[in-house]
Amino acid sequence: MVVSLHFSMEKKIATQLLREIARIENPYPADDVISCYRDFLRLRDYLPCYQFNPLVLQALIKLANDEWTSAKRISRLSLLLLIKQYMNVAKKDSIQDDDGRYKPHAYEFFLESRQLLFSLFRKLFEESKYIRSGQLAEAKIILNNCLINLSLTEMDEIWLCNNAAANELVLNRVLRYPTTSVVISRWAKENFYNDHFRSRRAEMLSWVIDQEPGFEIDKQTLIQDFEFLNKSDLKAIETYDDEMHANSILERELRDFLPKVKDVSTDWWETRKEGDVDLTAPELKLFRRSYSVPTIESDKIYPVAIPDFDKMRTVFLSSLDNNLKLTMIWGIAYSRIHNDLKTSLFKKYFCPDTLYSLIKIGKRTKNARLLKWLLEHA
Repeated sequence: MVVSLHFSMEKKIATQLLREIARIENPYPADDVISCYRDFLRLRDYLPCYQFNPLVLQALIKLANDEWTSAKRISRLSLLLLIKQYMNVAKKDSIQDDDGRYKPHAYEFFLESRQLLFSLFRKLFEESKYIRSGQLAEAKIILNNCLINLSLTEMDEIWLCNNAAANELVLNRVLRYPTTSVVISRWAKENFYNDHFRSRRAEMLSWVIDQEPGFEIDKQTLIQDFEFLNKSDLKAIETYDDEMHANSILERELRDFLPKVKDVSTDWWETRKEGDVDLTAPELKLFRRSYSVPTIESDKIYPVAIPDFDKMRTVFLSSLDNNLKLTMIWGIAYSRIHNDLKTSLFKKYFCPDTLYSLIKIGKRTKNARLLKWLLEHA
């Protein structure tokens, strides 16, 4: 046991030293440095310290695809993590374009690499049985991050759109797609009034603006969005209350059989003492709003602030004109049209209540023309 521990410590120190040497020397890896899983095991601790070689990245992504259904004992999550880490080596060397988006500098990810990367993303939804269930959520987040700012094929865009309602990460990849897409704009128009996407109104709007820069949302749609979010939040609060009530019943009836709370703490529903049954509290998620949300005080203690729905409705309707202007401003900002056209469209929705948002957008997108116009008219 002592010998084994000593060997383990020596190996750990050697790995740290080799990583530091690689970080200092920053070598450029040979094109064929990754050809099999054994190569991956040999280099996974050091490759993020190497210079970026797009052929090496492609080999890694191909290896992960080829080995996905393998019966061999492999770590798919480690493969995905190294892909992300090595992509980050490339992303460190980036520049910002005229619309404020960060683009690769002095390299491009090959189309085949992007296709293979998206193939891995699909596998996490369609062939998830090959990865441990406890690792699936983390794997999806890793590949979601890898796909940020990458353009894909038309078939890949269609798959994203067809699965947007089923998963929040997929929806993000649709709505935050980096380039214009006829496929996504068509999907956005077809789903403009779909309840699944009402909470992402400005982003949905941006895809319509890509194809129709003069499009303007109507007030009735904003009111319908508002009432849908209210209905969903009220249902979430009701479900939370029901689950907390069920927990209270379980705690009373099964006190002698369930795990106990080790430390004295305050529960969201009632004060809990050491020795009480340890039941996991349910989650309460309410929609984020782009407008003011007055809250209420309640006898119950919730993990989040509870909106005063009646008061919020009064405030929202009285500010409907400004809410429309702000929705249009952020829809234009999220769109992929050129900054010059954006600036022209922004002017229509300028007023004292939208000034802060326009300044924020101008700074974020480095739109000097917009900021100069605001300087003259604010």
